[in-house]
Amino acid sequence: MGDEQMVTVREGSQAFVLEVTGEIDVDTVDALEEGMARAWEVNAPVTVVDLSHVRFADSSLLNLLLEARARYGSAGRRLAVAGPFHDAVRRLFDLTGTAGHLPLTEDVATAVRGAAADTDGR
Repeated sequence: MGDEQMVTVREGSQAFVLEVTGEIDVDTVDALEEGMARAWEVNAPVTVVDLSHVRFADSSLLNLLLEARARYGSAGRRLAVAGPFHDAVRRLFDLTGTAGHLPLTEDVATAVRGAAADTDGR
């Protein structure tokens, strides 16, 4: 598709949020990959990939998220993928069967609250 895509980073004490806008495909996934690399270095309590403003995504997004889930999981770190999801993005997760394998949350606030609750419960 190649439509313009933008990744905005918000760093806070509770979360590192990557807000993605536009479309994610093979031509635009690099910006999100760079943001994920930065998030990994910061080591915030939770890294949240906010897809609520993404209108289209392909397997490039799935590959990135599945690799990130494995990496974060093996390191004992928290990752969340936040919506609400556009119909096209939700359909991608559902049709590929990845919805059950990704840490999907309804929105960024829910992801941050969940990470805070996990931290408080330890």
